[in-house]
Amino acid sequence: MIRRSVGFVKQFEKNLWILSTGWFVSALGFAISIPFIAIYFYATLGLSMSEIGVFFGAMALVRSVFQAIGGEVSDRIERHILLIYSQIFRAGAFLTLAISIYKDWGFWPVAIALLVNSIFGAIFQPVANAMVSDILPVDKRLDGYAITRSAGNLGWAVGPAIGGFLAGYSYGLLFLISSGITLLSGLVFLIFLKPPRTVIVQDRFKFSDLLAIKDDPYLARHSILIFALYLVVAQLIAPFSVYAVEMVKITEHQLGILYTLNGLMVVLLQIPVTRLLAGYRLTTQLAMGAFVYAVGYGMVGVLAGFEFFVLAMIVVTMGEIFMSPPSLTLTSRLAPEGRMGRYMGIFGFFVAAGWSFGPLYGGVILDHFGGNAPVAWALISSLAILSGVGYMLFRRILPERFNIKENAT
Repeated sequence: MIRRSVGFVKQFEKNLWILSTGWFVSALGFAISIPFIAIYFYATLGLSMSEIGVFFGAMALVRSVFQAIGGEVSDRIERHILLIYSQIFRAGAFLTLAISIYKDWGFWPVAIALLVNSIFGAIFQPVANAMVSDILPVDKRLDGYAITRSAGNLGWAVGPAIGGFLAGYSYGLLFLISSGITLLSGLVFLIFLKPPRTVIVQDRFKFSDLLAIKDDPYLARHSILIFALYLVVAQLIAPFSVYAVEMVKITEHQLGILYTLNGLMVVLLQIPVTRLLAGYRLTTQLAMGAFVYAVGYGMVGVLAGFEFFVLAMIVVTMGEIFMSPPSLTLTSRLAPEGRMGRYMGIFGFFVAAGWSFGPLYGGVILDHFGGNAPVAWALISSLAILSGVGYMLFRRILPERFNIKENAT
């Protein structure tokens, strides 16, 4: 077992492991504080679920556009530089958030600092995803994305456990700690990461480049289906946290345990499950993940209480494990030479839009159907079913060279 593990590690170059380490540190900084911001809005500032959803929805266009811009810019500027500076600016935004909460400045300073953090987080994501493809050959990318996701989710596993404990003392302290940890992530990228030089696109950036999706029907379909799925995935942060703590009345510490369970499962299972499913077509893996998500979130409305939420979180996390690496791998397969950043940016645009509009979608449903939780969560889950059906139909038209394991072609 040890020999096999060492052999697995050695088949990937050192830069992947350094990128994964920085990603872990970044995710840790994020996960300590962000899962609890919706509770702060609801319990401290008095916002309704719909108002919280509107706020996250208002960030959607900005965040989504900057996902696409980040991808485009990363084809024209060294991705390494973008990784470093995005983390420095995010650290500054977290620090501003901490000060705003300590000083009780109210909603708008907190909202603006969150928006700035979201913008630079949006830039970071497609750049880091594109760098995985820069570092690895095509046949290693599915495993590579599984590794970086595991690293990020290790941060997600540790962060909420710390945040759930500290939230009872001070929300401001959460964001102060997030600031320092995020800055450390930037230092990891600055000092240790030595990625290969990539082909820099020489043409000038135009905003019309963001509409490149219209020229690739396969990317367009993939993006629309992933957007529908992420509207459901996004319930994990705001709607689920408020529903669980403020409506079902589990404690913030128990909420932190649920998020830790999510992260630990990904850390332990992402790589073995990804390798186990590698023989299946990417669209099939995506459909499986979507259907499992629908079951998991449907359970949230039927089985209320901490012990039942543990079971629901296990199911939801399995959906995440099934679908995330193949969604990135399919995007990288579709990308032509020199356009990896653009394709990751467009993919990130739709993922970010799902993450951002998802709380609005779920919040409105919970405000109107909160008294009938099974109906509310069934409605929320329905889009995951539509996405799963869409990926099964997508399989029929997607050329096999994009859809199956590289060494099987």
